[in-house]
Amino acid sequence: MITQTDLHAAMARAALAPTVHNTQPARWRSDEAGLTLACDLAATLPSGDPLGRDAGLSCGAVAEAMVLALAARGQGVQVTDLWAQGDRASIPGHRIAARLDLTGPVATDPLAAMLERRFTWRGRFDPAPAALFGWGRADAVLVTDPGGKGWLAALGDDAGLAVMRDPALRHELLHWMRLSPRHPRHAHDGLSRAAMGFGALEALSARLALGPLWPLLDRLRLTRPLTAEATATTSSAVIACFHRPADESPLSSGRAYLRLCLEAAHLGLAGWPLAALSDTAATNAAVCARYGIGPDRRLIQVIRFGKPTGPMPPRARRPAAELLC
Repeated sequence: MITQTDLHAAMARAALAPTVHNTQPARWRSDEAGLTLACDLAATLPSGDPLGRDAGLSCGAVAEAMVLALAARGQGVQVTDLWAQGDRASIPGHRIAARLDLTGPVATDPLAAMLERRFTWRGRFDPAPAALFGWGRADAVLVTDPGGKGWLAALGDDAGLAVMRDPALRHELLHWMRLSPRHPRHAHDGLSRAAMGFGALEALSARLALGPLWPLLDRLRLTRPLTAEATATTSSAVIACFHRPADESPLSSGRAYLRLCLEAAHLGLAGWPLAALSDTAATNAAVCARYGIGPDRRLIQVIRFGKPTGPMPPRARRPAAELLC
């Protein structure tokens, strides 16, 4: 049985895993045999993620982080992926994601030390060459050539603008943005202005531009500069096109995704997803065609990695009481 001290310490480390819009939907319920992981349906994105894939991916990343956090305390677990069952009845308001049953003692996974070092950097990267030391993965195409990065940057800007032209997606993003330190959820979840690299004036501009002023700005063709990220994209050291088996559960994909991000952190790299490329059907297909990702695979995420040009932004994380169900 996990002691409450060990459980809360492991939950805090598991909560460091990346989640879409920093929604942090993962919730835990413990018993003598282990842990049940559930997805809080109130912390999902009905407009941006109607099928729940991003929620499942987020929960998978947290599940893998919990495996690492418990292993660092000598406790092994066996993970059973329950996402495909779609169980929304066992815990009202939640979807059962996985079961983590306690096993025997295990050694620490070296990647556990990267949980605190991994973070998202939303801005230009250091142009100095990054040493990748032959880094490679069977489930990721690593793009380092200027031509490839330029192509992905241009395609990403087109896809990003198309996504932002959807009012529902724009409003959902604004809902999760914490553009003022006075926001009641500023310290707990969502995207703070520090995390997005905004000053006070930029935060105010974003609130207006993504809200009431968007239709006018779009008619005046002024929205592309607001959403463009090509300069930051091309400054990255590597862009990973992360793909997994087409029939794999998003929870299992999320476990692998966290390890990708932790491997990058071990190399001193921070990440920044180009989510619009994988979320938009046309651009997803274009990336797969260019990089030979076959129909038996699913492009899960395109993510930029590079050396950040500043310190890690302050983390917004839910208190322990919000992580239990």
